[in-house]
Amino acid sequence: MRFTFAVLIALLIAGVSSGLCQSGTANQVHGDRMEALLDSTATETYNYNFSGALKLAEDMIRLYPDRPEGYIYKCGIYSKMLMEEAFQSPDSIWKIYKPLVEKGCELSKQRVKTNPEDIKDLFNYASALVYRSRYDAAKSDWIGLMSDAVKSKKMLEKALEVDPTFYDAYSGIGAFDYYAAHLPWYLKPVAFLLGIKGDEAGGIADLKKASRLGNHSKAEAASFLAEIVYTDEKKFDEIAALASDLHRKYPGNLDYTRTLCFAYYKLHEYGKVIECADQAVNHDTIGEPDRFLSMAYIRFYRGESFAAMKSHYDAAIADYSKAIEIGEPSVLVTQAYYGRGTVYEKMGEWKMARADYQTVLKLNGDDRACRLAKVALDSLKSR
Repeated sequence: MRFTFAVLIALLIAGVSSGLCQSGTANQVHGDRMEALLDSTATETYNYNFSGALKLAEDMIRLYPDRPEGYIYKCGIYSKMLMEEAFQSPDSIWKIYKPLVEKGCELSKQRVKTNPEDIKDLFNYASALVYRSRYDAAKSDWIGLMSDAVKSKKMLEKALEVDPTFYDAYSGIGAFDYYAAHLPWYLKPVAFLLGIKGDEAGGIADLKKASRLGNHSKAEAASFLAEIVYTDEKKFDEIAALASDLHRKYPGNLDYTRTLCFAYYKLHEYGKVIECADQAVNHDTIGEPDRFLSMAYIRFYRGESFAAMKSHYDAAIADYSKAIEIGEPSVLVTQAYYGRGTVYEKMGEWKMARADYQTVLKLNGDDRACRLAKVALDSLKSR
């Protein structure tokens, strides 16, 4: 599972904002009610009950309009939903998102000016800035994106100066440094002008520190390690170990389930893929799982596993078909068409197989799938 530039940005955002999203102790000044809202919103978001999480974030804005947390939380929920492609009209959400994130930045900046050494205010501002960079990324404002990301990192570094044991800050700093070391060529000139220098080894070390010692950023640091670092390094055992822990803690989180299915598939543990996918498909507390991109991947890996086991071909076709339906217009769709074509071929459904292989070439979304589809079509000429 390879991650595009846009996904790297989104994960950078998740890494920076994670501590805020589960921070209870950092907000005790608001009293028990505010703390309860913060914790409940984080739990609902992590378990993919987005409608419930949005209601709680709106309650925070209504009850505490002069505090940044509600605005930042709501941006975090929308950001996650946008990553899951849960909206039929993303542009309409960006119109709502922009004033929210600007308000979060404004309120956080004001508080940092008043309390320059208050960790919670520094962290709020770091989170608001990095959510604004999410908007910058969506609008291809690369200078704005990188400028906001640099400012966010400085806020986290300042928080560590105030309290060296504030390990949650290492999640965002580590994600930033790792991401900066993997910038695409067209952003390197901008990075140079802004003084951004990548540090892959340092970023990994900081992410590991956050995943071990952070109070509130463990989940996002572990997720970044699993979905980015260890995926690039093909350390599938380590991906499975981290994703398994995340899945146990948040069984409703389809992102963690997808990562776990991916790791098991790469380890050829097809039975575990099917078991894990079954739990996600049958989970009765998820809002609308069939609208989320992660579910398309889960169905895809289950289909791949059925195909690899050379059993339940009908179930494999159903999973591939669902992945195609949910996954449009992602690269996954090309892979699913190719996988479904191979199953049709094994079943002797030559016409159906040929149609899927031809669709792969038409979509041209995955180089490997296209190469294999060409070979398969040549082999079917005599059929």
